[in-house]
Amino acid sequence: MTDRMGPWNPQDPLPEAFVALPAQVYGNDSFWLGEDGDALREQFSSANPWFANGKAWLGVIPGQARLAGFCQGQRVDGECAAFFGYWEGINSVTPHRRLFSAMERWAREQGATRLYGPINFTTFGANRLRLDAFDRGAFPGEPWNPPYYADLLVELGLELRYRYFSTFNPTANVVASVGPDYLRVKPRIEAVVELSAMTPEFWLANLEELFPFVGEVFGGNFAYTPISREAFGRQCGADFAQRFCPRTSVLARDRAGRIAGFFLVYPDYGPLLRQSAGAARVTGEVSYAEHFDRLPAPRRALARTGGVHPDYRSLGLFTAMGCELSLRAEGLYDEMVAPLVREDNNSRQFALRHGLAHQHHYGLFQCPL
Repeated sequence: MTDRMGPWNPQDPLPEAFVALPAQVYGNDSFWLGEDGDALREQFSSANPWFANGKAWLGVIPGQARLAGFCQGQRVDGECAAFFGYWEGINSVTPHRRLFSAMERWAREQGATRLYGPINFTTFGANRLRLDAFDRGAFPGEPWNPPYYADLLVELGLELRYRYFSTFNPTANVVASVGPDYLRVKPRIEAVVELSAMTPEFWLANLEELFPFVGEVFGGNFAYTPISREAFGRQCGADFAQRFCPRTSVLARDRAGRIAGFFLVYPDYGPLLRQSAGAARVTGEVSYAEHFDRLPAPRRALARTGGVHPDYRSLGLFTAMGCELSLRAEGLYDEMVAPLVREDNNSRQFALRHGLAHQHHYGLFQCPL
């Protein structure tokens, strides 16, 4: 196999050396949750609607390192930005320097003046780098990488742009802490909105309303990239809906029936996906209906995605939904996780107030081009 570096044509087959590299990097890592090779090939194919107006770069040095670059003319903090992602490799800066140097030249040719990552295509995809707690493994969707990756990026001239964290709280502590106060204010909340379970059936039946809602609620997030209705359906359709927990996920609707907010909760399927479990399945193949009862104790609930329409933020609805899902989790989950919160996000206070057990930290890196 030979090295490959250059602009990517989505009509071409993805190099097998690119697909094979993670298995070489994580071959002895029992915590690794694997990578879906078929899904990876589809992401880099013309079937991905991102390529309608985006350009990619791809590089792989077989057995040593791989890297992808992405440019869609997006402006971040006033600058034209490029992203790097799908980055994996050995603990030697030499092959990474070759790949990053070539990709950065390409990004400058696209007009980009700053590079951010890791970000796989857009922030809708996997992004950020794991910085600590490497003895604890990862839940699906959580960054996982060898401990030396952050040092490699610094040696390559990148620096931290944002820090993120996940908090882990015993469910019993959270319920005992929030229960009495929440139940006192719940009637005031429910005078304005109705709180109920968010089910996969409701989600799929209301994608037309959810699509603009997601854009409006999350559009202010860092490096948010608007996606098409087609892409939203692909990323947030049936495979997505089958994984969240219908008993603890929360839906808020106003009295006219419009969506005011939602909070999606996922079981941590990680124990079923780790190499140490001997499982051949990948994240896209798990579902709540089939796999929840197979999860070993202690079970974790990932309060993964929550948002409130701007019209209802003064109501304290985000906090109310967090309390609601916590009470619904009692007896189902042993631990509550608030995943991947940016360090300057006020929502971090909820977890820090309620019996914090431990945290994981992550970083998003940048450099000028």
